[in-house]
Amino acid sequence: MQQGYSSEEQEAWFASLRDLLEPAYLAGKQPWQQSGFGLHTPRTLEAWEAHRRPIAAALDRSGSFLDVGCANGYLLECLLRWASECGLTLDPYGVDFAPGMVALARERLPQYVDRLYLANAWEWTPPRRFTFVRTELVYVPESLYVPYLTRLLTDYLEPGGRLLVVEYRTRENNAPELTIDREVAALGFPVARVTTGEWDGREVTRVAVVEWA
Repeated sequence: MQQGYSSEEQEAWFASLRDLLEPAYLAGKQPWQQSGFGLHTPRTLEAWEAHRRPIAAALDRSGSFLDVGCANGYLLECLLRWASECGLTLDPYGVDFAPGMVALARERLPQYVDRLYLANAWEWTPPRRFTFVRTELVYVPESLYVPYLTRLLTDYLEPGGRLLVVEYRTRENNAPELTIDREVAALGFPVARVTTGEWDGREVTRVAVVEWA
């Protein structure tokens, strides 16, 4: 049991999230829709890049990159290109708990098929450690935020690596700015830097970078 959640309750929470997201992602026509972007409101490639490039801006060196919740692998594909434009080389890995999404990712990135894992990151034991790990807090119940981030830092990251905790603006969020850096710091994790992205004149993405000694 973790933080008041029984194993059965945890399983039901993750199953509910998977049942909500997987059909919606698989119904997308554009690769960014199959990665969870513009599911309800049509979005363009330009908008996708504005919302996702802040992740590349958080990279400070070449190295291995694990995308937690990799969906169809499109973000990994874009990050390889964006990093290359900055003179960096990424060694890509992905993990997702939805079978249909992992199948799409393996089709999109057949050269990395053995690096795209079907697993729940909350329970998964990675086969190696990574220079960069990207995640979102919404992947676990709020009561598991601290043990989840702790596990990513201690079991997933290389010494000196960077955990990239990302927040995207939702349709319901009309706040003047996003707050993931403050949320992560309030949970007890020091934030080393922040990268942000804007679209239509307002902040739509914020990345809190936590460095692991």
